[in-house]
Amino acid sequence: MNDKYSPNLDAMLNERYYLKSIEAKGARIKYIPTYLGQEFSNYKKCIKDTIASNVLTINGEVFTQEFFIDEYNYYFINWCIPTAKKLILENELKPVKIDFKGIIDQVRRNEIDQNYLPIALKNEQPIIIAYYPMCPQPSVVIDGNHRVLAKYDAGEKTINTFDLPPHIHLQAMTSELDRLLYKIHHNLSCIAESIAGNLPAKDVKRKLFTIG
Repeated sequence: MNDKYSPNLDAMLNERYYLKSIEAKGARIKYIPTYLGQEFSNYKKCIKDTIASNVLTINGEVFTQEFFIDEYNYYFINWCIPTAKKLILENELKPVKIDFKGIIDQVRRNEIDQNYLPIALKNEQPIIIAYYPMCPQPSVVIDGNHRVLAKYDAGEKTINTFDLPPHIHLQAMTSELDRLLYKIHHNLSCIAESIAGNLPAKDVKRKLFTIG
């Protein structure tokens, strides 16, 4: 699972490439932090060290999702579903009803077992979503894709959902590498907002995860 790490992420951790990627998304460079190069060097070292010492904590079903930072640079995150369910109980989370907008398009139809859809349609257990704010579609269905597709195709309007915020679903990730890559992507997104002038420079440091 965690061997699905893309070395291409190293290319993103280059100041010139990173600034070009921001411009490629239609933003203007308004401010370049003086700490950028040092920050990237730290991220690269942490990735290298974490890969070398990475320990998986898997006990049961795992869901894996690919995330793109730009057109070429990506990484994978893995969640342990039994751990996520345990965290839901420990945090006494309550299910909420949501509509299918924002989640149906991410269902991987080519990975759906069509024979299982009639069973999934009758399953009233809430699906589990991990909130991933750095992505265009931040609600990632980590458990219940068959239920989403079955109920959507049946014409249902809403579905019961456990919506896990980052501070909870980070604990359900299968390793420190998963958590590190999430934090780096979060930091890159915040810094990019500052560089484009959408986030005051004085507020960036407060929003960044401490890494290393």
